[in-house]
Amino acid sequence: MASLRKSAHDLGQTLRAARRSRGLTQGQLAVRLGVTRQAISKWEHGQSQPDLGNLRQLAEIYGCTIDELLGPSGHAPADAVLNDDAPVPKITPSEGARIMRDRSLVWKHALASGCLLGAGLAAVDALGRAYDPETSPWLLFASCAVALFCTAKLFGYYAEYGQRGGTRLAPALTCVLIAFASVVPLVFGTSSAVMALCALAGFACIFCSNRIFAWRLLYQRTWDPREDLRDPWGRKRHASR
Repeated sequence: MASLRKSAHDLGQTLRAARRSRGLTQGQLAVRLGVTRQAISKWEHGQSQPDLGNLRQLAEIYGCTIDELLGPSGHAPADAVLNDDAPVPKITPSEGARIMRDRSLVWKHALASGCLLGAGLAAVDALGRAYDPETSPWLLFASCAVALFCTAKLFGYYAEYGQRGGTRLAPALTCVLIAFASVVPLVFGTSSAVMALCALAGFACIFCSNRIFAWRLLYQRTWDPREDLRDPWGRKRHASR
């Protein structure tokens, strides 16, 4: 039993070292393999071992053979894949393209949310007091069109977010954002105080929903506000430990 535990532990160290050499997070590797991030974590902590199919995929991603991962005795030492003479492998083009696409989706989500808030408040303001049919007939129409377009784009992004295992919290926050951008000002009036409070509450919804969206796509894990606030620009490798 002790030998089996040692074998799993050494294989986990090898897998962790190889993943880090590729510059991949556990979440990004999980997406590539079609497994959960928790499964990757268990492999790397020696709590379980990948099956033969996953080992084949791992060897392909890391640019080595299954024997190099396992080692001559069925488990590899921590430096079986990484050594001083071996060149440091880079992220494959397909993996790099996927990461760039995910980052682009995160920025598009933030932009669409911001435009939705602005267009919604502009439409409510135009409808409540600033709209003059004789002088600005297109103001209300344009604001509503932008708001509807942004809403459609957001829920299109959430379709992929759901396929990645995302919860309903981020779409729910977007629904709250829509309420603050339209329903709440109409109910309580379009005074400066109400509009300012709705704008602040809307920005809070945008921030939270965007971070939840980003962590699911980029790291395949639930949003951790404490860790995220320490690294707001995502420069560190989350989920890599």
